[in-house]
Amino acid sequence: MHVKNRWNKKAKPQSLEEIAGALGFISWTIATNSVLELEKKGYQTDSNAHRLQIIQAFLIFLVQVADRLAYDRMENEERQRFITALALHVANTFADNQRDMLGEGEHRHAFIDSLNQQSEDYAELSFRDGEAGFDFLRYFGEQVAAVMAEKHFVSQQVMDIEGPDAIKTFKQSMQNLLGK
Repeated sequence: MHVKNRWNKKAKPQSLEEIAGALGFISWTIATNSVLELEKKGYQTDSNAHRLQIIQAFLIFLVQVADRLAYDRMENEERQRFITALALHVANTFADNQRDMLGEGEHRHAFIDSLNQQSEDYAELSFRDGEAGFDFLRYFGEQVAAVMAEKHFVSQQVMDIEGPDAIKTFKQSMQNLLGK
């Protein structure tokens, strides 16, 4: 997957919040493309609402990836600012899309609740030297499988292919946008 992940050479230096916003947009792109890839491989989705549930699992996963990658390259306060900005951008984008598809509701609040709950779970899982551990990817695969209509082998597909591909694209984007 190709995503634009560099600033214009003439652009002024970007704030952490602007970088987080760009990565939020990239996260949305990765998540939606990943759902399309699952569908192309024969995994069934039933509706746009169902696709949004799968996208949510990918977005939460990518925020966790960002946090782990930021841990190695940012001071604690800087990392907290960055992850908060990313999480809020992703939550707002997700809520806007849910509102467009499903109508009014507490979409943002529900997303943030899910993000906070899963953040506690992901915190216990391994992610070292910029790479997700087996347990990290397994948990992600289980989150996707929990919302899939056809659960047959989807967890393995997510663990072996979709998750690592998402991490690779996100990691490269984050590195390019941070310029570090």
